[in-house]
Amino acid sequence: MLGIFKGRLSVFKGSVMSTELLIKADLEHKHLEEAFSLAVEYERWLSAYREDSYITKINRNAGIKPVECPPEVIEVIGIALRVAERSKGLYDPTIGVLTQGLFGFGTKRERIPDEEEVKLLLRLVDYKKVKVSENTVFLKEKGMRLDLGGVAKGWTAQKLAEFLMEKGASKALVSVGGEICCFGKEWRVAVKEDKEKYLGIIETTKEKTTISTSGTYERFINNPKFHHILNPERGMQESFYTSLTLVSKGFLGGELDALTTACFNLPPTEINTLTEKY
Repeated sequence: MLGIFKGRLSVFKGSVMSTELLIKADLEHKHLEEAFSLAVEYERWLSAYREDSYITKINRNAGIKPVECPPEVIEVIGIALRVAERSKGLYDPTIGVLTQGLFGFGTKRERIPDEEEVKLLLRLVDYKKVKVSENTVFLKEKGMRLDLGGVAKGWTAQKLAEFLMEKGASKALVSVGGEICCFGKEWRVAVKEDKEKYLGIIETTKEKTTISTSGTYERFINNPKFHHILNPERGMQESFYTSLTLVSKGFLGGELDALTTACFNLPPTEINTLTEKY
């Protein structure tokens, strides 16, 4: 997604969670840099691609023992599990055994597996087998893997927007790979259809707003048909959309991120049934 802005604002551009980070706020630039540092820390905790992250520790200890985690990690996983429950598994944070494991998305071993390989691992995709206590997380079966790619970016965008508010910002926009939280002015946000085309412009109010987009055009194997958003029920890709955007009043970063992923696995006629729950 691409923002179109007016006004006197400090701007920070960077990279985090394997995607672009954009921050705009009416604050001194140092506060935007502080927000970026927070995002880097969240990536260190939540990325399944980092050997030292809490998510990697949880995955390595699947079926063995619970892993103690900071409150922020517990919060993100809690959000993921709530959306998984409300969507009846159309979003499932335990999809990592397929996304990062079998398909190898984000690794040097990306490939398109056959259906039999997928079926063998589907039993390990089950959010109900994630046990979360006050400060620990446990995957009940060996081989299970968390993938928080469908929730962490939106959650991070919200946390950074809240941080900027605490620092005194009266208007700001944070975009983490197209997961947007903004407030304080009437922002205009262009929604991508693919890497070259735009579907239209979202015009926000001055109130807190969350915008989430899922698409097939950024990450895929060979061609967009084999994109990175898998349907947890059958372990393969759906082809209902090339791009899907949800907009919500208030800050609903992690929830809307995960909800957009779930909706990507539904035909257009069934989306309202799920989104009405929010």
